Amino acid sequence: MVLQHPVENDYLCKNKSNQMKLEEKELKSLRELNSEFELLKVQLGELEIQKSSVLKRVDSIRVEFESLEKELIKKYGENSVINLEHGTVTQNGENK
Repeated sequence: MVLQHPVENDYLCKNKSNQMKLEEKELKSLRELNSEFELLKVQLGELEIQKSSVLKRVDSIRVEFESLEKELIKKYGENSVINLEHGTVTQNGENK
């Protein structure tokens, strides 16, 4: 935060060189907020890295799934339906 046009007020503290200075509680609050802000920026960066990693893994799983799907279609036929709970394979229309 930069104060470019200081306005003289009674509540501002001035030092010997006629510069204004924040009160201790103001400075403390400002530092705390800035510190939290910096921390949150780092966390956002870490989340973006995690997101990138997860997206790469999702793409990898998609490729693996497509490959396995092609193998299963070859083996069981294009109209096959696989029950993931039991592992049974039926032809489309048989499980109605």
